Amino acid sequence: MSTPVFAPALYYDVTARDNNPECRNFDTTWDVNPFYSNDGVHCYVQCGICHQNMEILTAVLLDPQPEVS
Repeated sequence: MSTPVFAPALYYDVTARDNNPECRNFDTTWDVNPFYSNDGVHCYVQCGICHQNMEILTAVLLDPQPEVS
């Protein structure tokens, strides 16, 4: 499976999976919405338990984009 490509400064609906067998969240898939892409390169979802980066499985650009105030 290839890693999703992110455009900078946009919001996505992302699914991510914890692949750390030492973590109680192992093999759990999470929905992260909204997910902000920052610079489009350094895009991570981090586990709140083991603090390791999760594997991003899917990323769908939100349309419309959320309004930021």
